[in-house]
Order: sequence, then C-alpha cells, then structure tokens
Amino acid sequence: MSSPTNRTPISQRVGRGEVGRLLEGVTRANVVGQVVAGVALVAIAIPEQIATAQLADVPSYVGLVSFIAATLAFVVAGRHPVVSVGADSTIAPLFAVALVRLAAPQSTDYLALVAATAVVTGLLLIVIGRLRWGWLADLLSLPIVTGFMAGIGVIIIVHQLAHLSGVSSGGESVVDRVVQWVHQWSHLSGWTLGLGLVTIAVMVVGERWNPRLPWALVAVVGGALVTSLGGLASRGVQTLGTVSVGFVSWRLSHLHPADLGTVVVTSLTLVIVIMSQTGATARTTADELGIADDLSRDFWGVGWSNLVAGLVGTIPVDASPARTSVTILAGGRTKMSGLVAALAALAVLPAMSIVRFVPLASLAGVLTFVAARLIKVGQFRAIWRVSRVEAILALVATVGVVGWGVEVGLGVAVALAIGAQTWRSARPRLVEMGRRPDSTSWEPLTVPGVTRVDHVTVLLFDHDLFFANASQFRRLVHQALQARPDTRHVVIDAAAMPDIDYTGVRLLDDVRDDLHHESISLSLARPSRDVAERVRRQSSLAEVGLFDSVDEAVAAVAG
Repeated sequence: MSSPTNRTPISQRVGRGEVGRLLEGVTRANVVGQVVAGVALVAIAIPEQIATAQLADVPSYVGLVSFIAATLAFVVAGRHPVVSVGADSTIAPLFAVALVRLAAPQSTDYLALVAATAVVTGLLLIVIGRLRWGWLADLLSLPIVTGFMAGIGVIIIVHQLAHLSGVSSGGESVVDRVVQWVHQWSHLSGWTLGLGLVTIAVMVVGERWNPRLPWALVAVVGGALVTSLGGLASRGVQTLGTVSVGFVSWRLSHLHPADLGTVVVTSLTLVIVIMSQTGATARTTADELGIADDLSRDFWGVGWSNLVAGLVGTIPVDASPARTSVTILAGGRTKMSGLVAALAALAVLPAMSIVRFVPLASLAGVLTFVAARLIKVGQFRAIWRVSRVEAILALVATVGVVGWGVEVGLGVAVALAIGAQTWRSARPRLVEMGRRPDSTSWEPLTVPGVTRVDHVTVLLFDHDLFFANASQFRRLVHQALQARPDTRHVVIDAAAMPDIDYTGVRLLDDVRDDLHHESISLSLARPSRDVAERVRRQSSLAEVGLFDSVDEAVAAVAG
C-alpha cells in the first residue's frame, strides 16, 4: 500500500480525458525518481521483451520495437500514470498458436499476420474505450482474476521448461508438454539448468534485498558473460545466436485477404484477455497508488498501443502486471517513467546484435520468475477464508486456463461467476425486523434486545425485486406468515430493494392479493423513488401504503 502522503484525496480522484498531459504530477522533487524508475523499467523490459519475442515466434528486435511503440502510445492516450504496455508473455502464445497454422514462424507472411492482428485488436479496444465500456471488466471478480492470472503463470512456466533445462518438450496442451518433458528428462543439460536456476536465484534474492535494482538485466548480462567467456555454447547451452536488427516496417501489404477471418477471431480472443489483464493491472495498482482508475480510458490507451504497434510492423501488446509493479517499486508515479523507458529502449535498439550471446536459459529464468509472481498463493488463501464458493471459482479459472487454454478457461470461469451471481440474486433473504426499545432503530429480530410489535411483521428484502427472484420473494413472505399466524399487518422494508421490474410489480400484486384474502394489510417502508413510482403506476396496488420510514409505517397500521 502507498503511504498517506502519496495518496490522492478521494475528492480529487476523478478521471481526466485530456490527451497529452505527459508530465502531470512531475515536480522538481520527484523528477529524478521518475527517471530512475524509467531506467529500472527498461532494464527489466529489455530481457523480457526479447524473451517474449521468442514466445511469439518473431525476431528479437520486434519485441523491443513493440515496447517502444506501445509505451509511447499509452503515455499519450492512456490514463494510468505507470501501467507498462508492451509485448507480453500472456498473449504471445495465444496469437502465435493461432497464426502459426497459416504461415511459418518469422516469415514475411507470419509477421504480416501478427501486425494485422495488433491493428484489429487495437481498433476493437479503441471502440470499447470510446464507448466507455470499461464496466465490462467488472464481469471478472477478483477471485476470477486471481485464478486467471495463476493459470497464465502456470502456462508460461511450463512453456519455459525446455529452455530452462535443455530438455525438449512439445505438444499443444500443457499436460502434453509436461509429459514429453518428463520423458526426455535423461537429456537434461546441467549447464543449461544451472544457468536458469542461477538467473531465478539472482532475481529472487535481489528483489528481497533491493527491489528497485534491475536484477533481470543483471542476471541476463551475467549469464551472457559466463556463456561467452566459459565457452558454454560448446557444452550444450543454447543462445539467441544471430539477431537481426530493425525498426519500423510496414507489413500489412503482405496480408492475404483469405486470412482475415482468423485474424479477426484471434483479435477477439486477445481483446478479452487484454481487457482482463489491463483491468486487473490498472485497478489494483490504482488502489495501491491511491489514484482514480478509469478503465475505459486505459482500454482506449492500450487500443492505441496495439494500433501503433501493428502499424509499425510489430505484435499485439498488453499491460504487464510485473513490469508495472517494478515501476512502482522503483518509485514511478508519473508518465515520465514510461517516457524515459521508451526513449532508453530506442537508444539501445541499434545495438541489439550484442544480445546474440544471451543464453535462452537466462531468458527462461526471467520469464519463469515473472510468471511465478502471477501465482498468488496468499490471495487464494484469503479468498478461501472469506468465501469457499469464490475460492472454488478461482481454482476453476486456474484449471480451466491451464487445461483448456486461456480463452476457453476464461470463458468458463466468467460463465460460472455470472451463474453464481445470478443464483445469489435469485435466492435473496427476507429478514424479520424488530424495534429496539425507546428508539426508532429497526434491526434483525435475532439481535438481543430487539422486540416485535404485536400483530405487525416487518420484513427486510435484501435485493432488487425482479423476474429471477420474484417467486422466491412470494414464498419467503408465506413462510414468514406461517411462523407468525397472529399477523394483521405486513410491512416490507424496501431500503435494500433499489429497483423493481414488471415481474416484480406483478408478484407484489399477487402477494397483496394473498394477504387481502387473509385480512392482512401490506405496506412498503423506505422505497426508492423508482420503486415507489412503479408501485403507484399499478392501480391494483393503490391500497398499498408507502412510507418514508419503518416507524411511520408501523405507527400507521398498528395505531
């Protein structure tokens, strides 16, 4: 959590829509800190973007160019001050698996496909942002996001097992890859595994000692030096090898119209995942920094990042939880940190050929470390303590993503979450209320000291009254009256019933009719304006009393 001095007052937490406020929040006191945060960001971004380019089956420099283009675009168009956008290991396997069926990896046609996918993805996100559909991210609860991110982490780790150990593995599913990796264990390369484990150890220990330092860069450079000076390539350690150097390239002219269908479908999948990850990253870090979140504006920004990345011939991009966390830990609080990182990466780009000595095991170690941070065991435990149902949903999201892939697993998890919420909405509670003596306070009758008014049953309904729960409402009223056979008046406390639909009005009329035949009156206390207006429009409910307070309703019917 951020310190109180860093938090924005709640009264000032409003999203702003002006484009180009690049240096908002930068002061003489923090400008050096923002530059340092930008350097820390680019230090971890360089090896990570190279590693992600490997996942995406594109040349290494493409990953870095995508980071530069996406970061600059988000700095201009996005709202969040420190969200880092670039090539991401979450979405790279998604579009790579879909598009590699149409063209060979790293071929001209393949690069055109990934660029076109970035453009289409960007356009879709721009539309979503423009229409202010940021609320779509609310369909993913925190438990679902926790499970989703954990599943992504597992997938990335499994995909890195081959480079981390020197043992080849393949297959379309995670299980297939693990099985093949186990069967090939006899071909383990000790030097490769050692480099990978040392990389992870350096990052783990280094982050605990001083998380602001670029330990990923230290580990990767160290691995490259050891490999080069020790001649480890001759001992089975694989390196990136010859790396082409490039920059902006127009690739869309190589796109074949027949492939557009696959591009669009792939883009739709990416949009769902990008919205999920961007929403989770922006919202959680906004809370941490004490600033307003504006997901619609951030979707707009990531959309422009994808569009620009595609137009300059690179790959789809996403917000990175890991890089964003690194920026915050390094003291980043403004867009200046992203701007510095992009310019620094631009300066490094011409010298990309030096990365040919970087061992794949070191890059795999970086990705494994980053992926492991996505698996938040403590968060799973916290969810379990609060809600077993939501904890199960989180686990289902994880298993679904790992077992069936990101798009299917996410769809299943969201469907279950919506189903669980619908079930809760369809099964609301009706709580009998009583008055605390010598006061106007009405509380659940189970609270000690609270008493019931003779012949009056006061019931609090704790949800909107609509088609999914209207019948349940009627049954609960009947059950309450069976327990209180002396009832002559029923008062519904509607304070927790902010809305009512047509079905709810009709069922309320049925309840009134049921009570009328038993010579019992019906009143509503504290209805919202919408509920009161809709009840008044139903002529048969004219005899139902509407009161501003429970006390007033009880006094009217019992007096």
